[in-house]
Amino acid sequence: MTEERRGFQRLNLVRPIDGWFGDYAVRLVDVSATGALMECDETIPADSRALLRFWWRDSELEILAETARQDVNRCAVVFVDSDDVLTGLIADSARELLRAQEANAAGDRARNVVADQTLTAASAGHGGAGYVTWVLKSDGWKHRPSLLPDQPSDGFTIAASEPQEQVEILCRTYESGDAEARTLTRMLAEISVTKT
Repeated sequence: MTEERRGFQRLNLVRPIDGWFGDYAVRLVDVSATGALMECDETIPADSRALLRFWWRDSELEILAETARQDVNRCAVVFVDSDDVLTGLIADSARELLRAQEANAAGDRARNVVADQTLTAASAGHGGAGYVTWVLKSDGWKHRPSLLPDQPSDGFTIAASEPQEQVEILCRTYESGDAEARTLTRMLAEISVTKT
């Protein structure tokens, strides 16, 4: 699967959506097929497992999840099981985004709408910042600009405004780490893009 296709494996959230992780009120800032990144006002205990409940358009979702990473008022969770409804909604979201991109390329602003946002707002993330995807290849690190903040399986995506010294730290940590260190590096990068 190409990196571009990987970029469409999440709900196209143009703003945080409200939800619940067990008894904790949360705001979802990113939802993929395998997990979610949430903002929360209360500290969620480490190693928590609970139902993540939220509405996406006309569908109510309930997915068993467990905490994977926390940073100040943000918490990343991974889904314990796959969810067919979520998978279908992600596919619908990807089709909407592709249709909007085609309309954008054709200069057809009237069709360049995903939900209540134009493609420009939807694909640029919160605040309209750009992103850079870094991928580790056999001949070293390669990077490219990205419209979406999606994390590749062989590297990470960060905000384009991230300082160079932070990029170097992430590259070194990812390159020298084991599978767990690489997963944590991607989670840190994911937190950085949601803060932009």
